[in-house]
Amino acid sequence: MTSPRTLAPALLVALVACSSGGSDPCDPVGQAGCEAGLVCEVVPGATPGCFEPLVLSGAVRELGAATATPVADARVVALDQDRAPRSSVATSAADGAWSLRVPAPRNASGLPIQASVTLRADAQGYQTFPGGLRTALPLELSSAVHDAANRRWVLSGALTSLELLPAAGGTAWLHGTVAHPPGGVGALVVAETSGGGAGHTAIADAGGAYTIFNLDAGSTYQLRGYAKGVNYLPVAPAALVAGDNAAPPLALGAGAGATLTGGIIFNNGQPSPVGIALVVESTYVESLDRGETPPGLAVPSDAGGYTITGVPDGRYVVLAAYGVDGGVRDVSGGGNTAPVEIEVAGNAVVGTAPAFKVKPAVSLTSIDGHEVTPFQQAVTSATPEFAWIRTSAYSSASTYRIRVYDAFGVEVWSHDQAGAGDNLATYAGEALVPGMTYQLRILAIAEALPLPAPFTVLSQTEDLLGVFTYLPPPPP
Repeated sequence: MTSPRTLAPALLVALVACSSGGSDPCDPVGQAGCEAGLVCEVVPGATPGCFEPLVLSGAVRELGAATATPVADARVVALDQDRAPRSSVATSAADGAWSLRVPAPRNASGLPIQASVTLRADAQGYQTFPGGLRTALPLELSSAVHDAANRRWVLSGALTSLELLPAAGGTAWLHGTVAHPPGGVGALVVAETSGGGAGHTAIADAGGAYTIFNLDAGSTYQLRGYAKGVNYLPVAPAALVAGDNAAPPLALGAGAGATLTGGIIFNNGQPSPVGIALVVESTYVESLDRGETPPGLAVPSDAGGYTITGVPDGRYVVLAAYGVDGGVRDVSGGGNTAPVEIEVAGNAVVGTAPAFKVKPAVSLTSIDGHEVTPFQQAVTSATPEFAWIRTSAYSSASTYRIRVYDAFGVEVWSHDQAGAGDNLATYAGEALVPGMTYQLRILAIAEALPLPAPFTVLSQTEDLLGVFTYLPPPPP
């Protein structure tokens, strides 16, 4: 393959083709007006053009499997920065390989310009990626290289090699379609049992198709669609049988959603803004403080609060400071520190969303001797060391509690130590599982040991700065 920067001028001209339909420009939505082998793409500031397609390619395998076990029949979809689908779905082959065409904005010469996507993968018997503790890193489309022999642009590498974590689950799955939202933002589909169990999810692809895996045979699930600016009519399919089950289409209902406005109280000089996200209540995992956000329902706050428009009917948990922004929700137990739950019904918010407090996070500095970054880290030691520093925001802490959770939200270690020490802790919990992703959380606590019940949490670490995967070195 050839780097885009070394393409000859003649080749650049060859990458652009005129519409085969006469003088009319091509149609990037309907993919009409281009000759065979070319696709119609948006050219910012100019009319769309016909260019060679951009293709993402990779493989899906089982995370931590010693023999790199491939995962067949996994569904892979590309999402934009709002988590809306940007592509159709690719299904992995027997060897785990997949390939997916992704629309990409171009310059006048046909080169992909700066834009990013993330990938989501779902498969029967596996935990969704991203999900739980695991996050997806962005793929920069402008870094694609030209494959002259096959007349296409290709983006592949470490970030397209997807690894799925095996998960216990049911033997049934559902497939169906959702009506396309007028704004084209895509939809999150959630399957919920009537008993109030955990919601199982899928993101519909650009054509509206979805599949939800790991459901319980014999159970009946209500299906709900969530997309910014629309309401979907819920669907209750018949009791599921093992294997594939077809669901009626999710049709659009009335209304364009509600406008949710809430307040934020910033404590101890917390920087602003912070990220605010709505997660569907049935998908929220309290121990991880995570859940599934419908496309378009995450926004930055301003100095005093936040506003989210187009919120569809449903029940949500509001997550504050969910990104890497230096802040965490105040969980000290005083006023405005409880989890924020809201309901939207009939395109209106029920009641008033309570304000909540945000304060500076405990400053985590290293895991296993490596400086902490916003990206998931690899840990090679079976007993990694965790380090953090004391700041003015929690200078009165008398105790630190160190907690480690696995990717399923199960606590595998909890340890309390006096706050006057070195601010270092060495893992001494259950044996770390090769390939497993873990969450480190450090709480700064006001009271001294032995801790009373209840105790006061002054601050804690940011979730996305405490995620690591145990990858021991291979045996000699």
